[in-house]
Order: sequence, then structure tokens, then C-alpha cells
Amino acid sequence: MKMPLAMKTLTLAVLLLTAATAFTVSADTAPYWEPIAQNGDIPEPLWEAGASFARSNSNPNVIYRFGGQVGAFPNDPTRNDFYALDLATFTWTNLTTNDTPAPRADTLMMPGPCGNCVSIVGGRGRFRTGTDLMFPEMWSYHVNSGQWEEVAASDPEGLGDPFAIRRSSASVVVVPDAKHPQKKTVYAFGGVGNTLPAFPTTPTGLRNDVAVYDKDTGWSLVPTLGSEPAPRAWATGVYDPGTNSILIFGGYRLGEDQGPTTPPFEIFGPTNWENDLWSLSLDTFLWTELEPAGPLPKPRDNVPAFVDTTRNGMVIFGGQAFDELLSDLWFYSVADNTWTEMALDPGSPVPPARVGAIYFVRETATAYELYLHSGSTSDGGPGAFLNDLWRLTWPKGL
Repeated sequence: MKMPLAMKTLTLAVLLLTAATAFTVSADTAPYWEPIAQNGDIPEPLWEAGASFARSNSNPNVIYRFGGQVGAFPNDPTRNDFYALDLATFTWTNLTTNDTPAPRADTLMMPGPCGNCVSIVGGRGRFRTGTDLMFPEMWSYHVNSGQWEEVAASDPEGLGDPFAIRRSSASVVVVPDAKHPQKKTVYAFGGVGNTLPAFPTTPTGLRNDVAVYDKDTGWSLVPTLGSEPAPRAWATGVYDPGTNSILIFGGYRLGEDQGPTTPPFEIFGPTNWENDLWSLSLDTFLWTELEPAGPLPKPRDNVPAFVDTTRNGMVIFGGQAFDELLSDLWFYSVADNTWTEMALDPGSPVPPARVGAIYFVRETATAYELYLHSGSTSDGGPGAFLNDLWRLTWPKGL
């Protein structure tokens, strides 16, 4: 049985989350992709993993990857592989031990909350088992000791509300404190709420609420105002410091004409993918649909994205649409409220289109670097799982 496109994830691991004015590409500003040679314990190909930097001053250029899934239904086990990638040498280290948390996919990951820690939050088991396999829990990995620690649900200053993190495939947005960049607030929007049969048609199958992590009280749901986005998973979220808001783009949802009685074979059609754009003010927690003018990206989910503060806008790449995997590049101007499809440098290669990859962003003095790793070239049918590493260099508008 073929797994629908929407049952994949592209996991956000972005610490440099910020938004970008339309601009003209010239020879010295054209973005370009390049494959990166990897060293060490290169992970086996898979998809639907989670990734994040740790909260660390001593080792800020190491990205951690946890979990994922391999194979195709009905032989598609989840994994608990745990790796670290040193971006100075592009060397992988396998950190998996007998104490690594249980296998899961589409896991949320975040830096901290403790010093020199990285944490996994939520996640799911396999779809189409007939049971609900979610992980409403949080584990922290201590970088210095190499030990995992579960955040106790009974600790009032630990986990918080388990329902707030009973999700996978959510948009994770890390917001730095303007005065203290090492202090960060973590938000999670939407996601998958259960793995029951035909989960999108169930009351909690797709979520549109917002959770926030507080170091003193743990996770909780944030009351929001205004009309809110439709429940969805595999949406893209970034932080726009210019407006102090979270931008949410696209994702997978139930179509407007669908509901609890929609047959399972009809819930992965052309109306189930979105290209809408929303803003959530972190000053008022008011939702606003932005409705950009002009050409729009094709509806999609699983989209890598980052914010270019030098141009006041958001960059997105690829993703999965109803009928294809994409490899196009778009720029959203916050000031103009418009999308522009961007051209790569004429000599640039392009990564194989994929779904279920991880991505992360690093900022240099002259550019933003978007890294893309793993994923699958198919929607769950015959295809190739990947473990390649690519870097998009996006020159800053200095």
C-alpha cells in the first residue's frame, strides 16, 4: 500500500530564525547549491528524523539528528538513531546507545533547555497500525556527559502539560531574546495529534494550536486571538524579528469540503495541500492571514525555510505538493507582501527533490547557509532513501 505524500515530514532545526524586500539577482547575489562531502559515521539513508543545535557556547556548530523512519508500508519501522554532525569538518558521530530513547519519527527537537543540552519533544510511531502511537514526553541529551534524561511529567518545573506536546510533524520556532541572544523561547504550531486510522478526519488528528516552553513551568498551550489557520501538519514556521511574529506557510490539511466522514482514499487530494501564509504576533498573539498579492508558490508541505533579515523576508525551498516533489526557490517580502520565484546561479546544481529531510541554517558574515540532509525521492512507493548533504549559500543584501 502506497503511503500518501502528506505522511512525510521535513523537520525544522533552525536557530537563526528571522524574515526578508524583493530584490534583483545579480552575478554576486545569486544563490547556489553545492554537495558537501561527509566524513565519519555517515548515517544510513532514512526520512522523517528530527534535528536541532544544542544550547551550547563551547560547541555551537554541531547539529544533532534523532530518530526517523525507513522502508515502506507495511515494513516501515521507526528508528532511534542519534547522530551529531560537526559543521567545521562535516564529520558525523554515532551517539546511539542502549539508553537512547525509544524509536519514533517526526520528532520535535529544540536547543536546551539546560546548558549544553539538546532535547527531543513528542514524536509518533508508525501510521496504519490501528492504534494510537504518540509520545507525549520530553528527553534531554547532556552533551558533556553523553547521558539522556527524561523530563518527569510529575515535575511542575519540567514537562508541563503533556497534551501540549502530544504531537509530531509540528512547526518548531525558536525565538531569541533581543537583549540576551542565548535566552530562547520555543514555540510549536500544529502537527499530527494521533496515528489512528484516517487520522486527519479525527478530532485531534491535525492540530492548529500553539504550545510554548517555559523553563519554570514546562510546556503549555498559548491562547490566541482572531481567525486561526486550519488544523494542519508539516507546515513551515519561522520567526520575523522585524514584526516580532511567527510566520506559518503551507502544510497538509483537510480540504474545506472534507470532514469526519470523508473516506480515507479522498483525504490526500489536491485540496489537502496549502500555500496560505499567516502571521502570529508575539505581542498580542493575534493571528492574521497575510494574503500576498501576485504569483504564489504551489501548495505544498515539508518546506525548508529561513529568514533573511538583511532583506526583510523569508526564503523557502522545495517541499511536496499533491502530485510532485518540488525543488523551486521563492522569496517572500514582508514589506511588499509578495512572493518572487528566485533563480539560482547558472552554474548551480540542484539537490534531488525529496520529502522527509532534515534542514538547518547557519549564518556567516556574508551569507545564510541552508543545509539539507536525508529524505526520500518518492512518496512512500518505490524510490530511494537519501543520506546526502547539500548547502545552499544565500548571499546577504549587505
